[in-house]
Amino acid sequence: MDGMRVKSCLSLAALAQGREITTIEGLAQGEELHPLQAAFIERDAFQCGYCTPGQIMSGVACISEGHAGSPQEIREWMSGNLCRCGAYDHIVAAIQDAASASGSVRGG
Repeated sequence: MDGMRVKSCLSLAALAQGREITTIEGLAQGEELHPLQAAFIERDAFQCGYCTPGQIMSGVACISEGHAGSPQEIREWMSGNLCRCGAYDHIVAAIQDAASASGSVRGG
């Protein structure tokens, strides 16, 4: 919301009125996937797909906030997103790939 990550499940819809909201559907540019969406496909970073939108949205924020400097840092900043299939290693690898591709890797 307004460029900041929020937990949509804990946010009142009324508080979003007039705010800019980006969802998983808004990441791609036409037919071109966002780099993290493409990395998720390349790295098989999803299985059942239940958590995929939240993982990708948080991953994009993790990268843009500069928290993708190491696997440990990514795991720490992504710790609120649960994957019942246990695809965490693939998710972390996808985030590292997208961060490297965007040049947004900073130590943390």
